Amino acid sequence: MLSYIHNLKSGNHESFEMVFRLSHKKVYAYFFKKTNDEDKAQDLTQLAFIKLWNFRHTLSEEHEMDVQLFRIARTTLLDYFKKESNDERNLKLYYTHISEEATDQHQKFEINQQLEVALSVLPPTRKKVFILSRLQGYSYKEISEQLCISPRTVEKHISLAVKQLDGYALVPVLVLLTKILD
Repeated sequence: MLSYIHNLKSGNHESFEMVFRLSHKKVYAYFFKKTNDEDKAQDLTQLAFIKLWNFRHTLSEEHEMDVQLFRIARTTLLDYFKKESNDERNLKLYYTHISEEATDQHQKFEINQQLEVALSVLPPTRKKVFILSRLQGYSYKEISEQLCISPRTVEKHISLAVKQLDGYALVPVLVLLTKILD
């Protein structure tokens, strides 16, 4: 097979075909033994022969073709296993991220539900003023302009809302969590 190396290096397709016919089954068997998967073994075999052709100029006439071909096959297999490992790690990271997002969304929903229940005891205007002030961060002046009421009325609504919600010990915590999670 040493004579094939010289011809293969110069781009002779017939030499490549001969090496392919003589070595294909051995290379396939190597990959099948390592992966235990016919499709992967076939794909890796093709890839190894593609690499052989693409890097034919680097072949050495001092070493047997089989030795060089199996060196290519081994590196092809190692590259495949590295890629599989990276893909698996990336998939795990993705699922972890998605799971954390789902948990965060569930927590936001739960907190918003609890806050909504607590705020449901407030009259509509008082509730609106409280939400604008405590949840959305508007100043009393901004709220008064938005709702067309005096700043003193806004202050009175906040004072009454705080007194009315006093029985709901979790309201300050829920308001804080709502701001943090948004």
